[in-house]
Amino acid sequence: MNQSLHYKSIGLCVLFMLTIAGAGQQGYAQNEGLLTLRRTLELTMMHNPELAGSSCGVRAAEGNARQAAVLPNPTLELSAEEFGGSETRNGYNAVQTTAQLSQTFELGRKRGKRQDVAQTQARLAGWEYEAKRRVVLTSAKKAFVDVLLAQGQLKLAESLFLVAEDVRQVAAARVKAGKVPPLEETKACVEVASTRISRDRARGELNTARQRLAASWGGTLPVFKEAGGELDAVRDVPSIETVSASLDNAPEVARWDDEVALGRESLALAKAERVPDIDVSIGIRRFEDDGSQAGVAGLSIPLPLFNRNTGGILAAQQQATRAEYEQRAASLRATTELVDAHSRLSMARAEALTAREALLPGAQQAFDAARIGYREGKFGYLEVLDTQRTLSEAKSRYLDVLAAYHKAAADVERLTGIPLITIQ
Repeated sequence: MNQSLHYKSIGLCVLFMLTIAGAGQQGYAQNEGLLTLRRTLELTMMHNPELAGSSCGVRAAEGNARQAAVLPNPTLELSAEEFGGSETRNGYNAVQTTAQLSQTFELGRKRGKRQDVAQTQARLAGWEYEAKRRVVLTSAKKAFVDVLLAQGQLKLAESLFLVAEDVRQVAAARVKAGKVPPLEETKACVEVASTRISRDRARGELNTARQRLAASWGGTLPVFKEAGGELDAVRDVPSIETVSASLDNAPEVARWDDEVALGRESLALAKAERVPDIDVSIGIRRFEDDGSQAGVAGLSIPLPLFNRNTGGILAAQQQATRAEYEQRAASLRATTELVDAHSRLSMARAEALTAREALLPGAQQAFDAARIGYREGKFGYLEVLDTQRTLSEAKSRYLDVLAAYHKAAADVERLTGIPLITIQ
């Protein structure tokens, strides 16, 4: 197990709890102008309620580990005998009062084994926090990417609306000059209305994406003005062998070393429970009839005739075996998930580069030629409309591919811990 990662997660937990304790109202962190990805992750780390709950789980596990080391409390017993009877035992003349102190001694190293179990459970709580931290930050990064995507789609929709309006004006001028029938202007007006609807839809999608991003740090209203970042920052992808080498540090994989250890320690504790504990007592007794005193001592040992914890041992054995199988399954799941994320990352990068270097320039060139030719009367409106829609689809697809690239990169980062710096 990577101990440094575990203690790092515990430290992050403590830092997070201190931050939460000093926080004010919910809206304090949202008054941002240009919101960057780094600032988004900082706000998420400081104020996300899921991380707050997970950090409390870490502290609770630490408390249990501390409690497991405590010795049983001694017992003080006070008793009075031989009073309130008849004849010579009447009243308190013959009473015997005893003060006795008892202490339980655990045999079979139960306390040490209980400490081992509690400490391993505390480490597992640290792994759970680290896993939750990575999941939450990945979700925040994806939400940030969605905002950048929605901003890009809105800019594209606005530019298409302006282009459609420009073409409509050209069509109106040509109709007025008697060069084309009025039907072309009608078609151009329909296209303007269509692009206006697309623009309004893009605005609504941007507002939704902004609200989802604000929810990453527990906000309800996206007060920030704009998310700052470039989606087209496409970088080289590390090989699958490089990223796979760091998979063992993923919480989903690394935690199972402690899970297996917990199974073995729980089995050892279950076996130790077969050994009965003893109670030793010592005290003093006073005899009121003659004023004398005498010591008393006792030893209590349970007889393990009926309960030898066989059921508990069997359950612990099966849990230990189960942990070993689940460790293998977790490793396979993480490997499969990493291969899938790496494949999506590589394919999105290749498609983005192809679109940027070949598809978009060609579509733009075709549309520019068609629009100029339409002004000069060389092409009809259908050619302009066809090339305009081709360019629109190409740009929209390019934005979608860029978003898929950054989201796949976020998944690879979550699984391996390797920072793939993409958005600037």
